[in-house]
Amino acid sequence: MRRPLGAFLLAVLLACACGAEPDRPRCAHCGMRVDPASPFRTGATDAQGAERSFDSPKCLLRWLHGEGRGAREPWAIGYYTGGRRPAAELFWVEGGDVRGPMGRDLVPVEDGPRAERFAGDHGGRVLAWDAIDAATIDRLFAP
Repeated sequence: MRRPLGAFLLAVLLACACGAEPDRPRCAHCGMRVDPASPFRTGATDAQGAERSFDSPKCLLRWLHGEGRGAREPWAIGYYTGGRRPAAELFWVEGGDVRGPMGRDLVPVEDGPRAERFAGDHGGRVLAWDAIDAATIDRLFAP
């Protein structure tokens, strides 16, 4: 008698757990669920026109420099305003003490003076979008 009840309860719990976040996309690079409220979420449009979501800037960058070649309109959330902005318009701080959901990451900041202030407060160096290269991305993923 206990087995059917236990199996039923287990099935109910699994169904609830599996259906808890059906509308949250997964990161196109690492597969982690993307928190819609995360200030580190990013995105882009792939070469076929589909929207791609990422849980962190470093996942977006690894994807853009790999299977996402040909993608367009990458975007990120500005650190101070919380607004979505084209990635190329932002400044990026590498190496500070602010961590993303995947650990070490770049922090997108809205303009040069704010980025310099952020780096002064939290450490790191300021990069323009075009200065982020494969070596920068490798450092973000290094153990």
